[in-house]
Amino acid sequence: MPARAGLSQKRDNRDLNEYPEELKEEYLLLSEWVRELARQYKEKLTISLIDAKSLEGFLKSLRYGVRRYPAFIINKKKKYSGVDKAELQALLEQALS
Repeated sequence: MPARAGLSQKRDNRDLNEYPEELKEEYLLLSEWVRELARQYKEKLTISLIDAKSLEGFLKSLRYGVRRYPAFIINKKKKYSGVDKAELQALLEQALS
């Protein structure tokens, strides 16, 4: 398995390098956010990543009225679009309390 994981990571890095610098920076920022949230909240939080360009992403965007990305849906009720980490953390804390 580790060899496959290494190959996958190389392919993902190659794919990432094909994108404009702005998109790469956003991807790296969001990746770190997701890792940080997973470490911080552990089993209290379930994170599902959905590509906005996929059929599922399109349907969820319609369902929740999301028009800007990245978007976060919290408990199928609240939504947040943007990159303000403090605002997202406040919404998560409120939902988990």
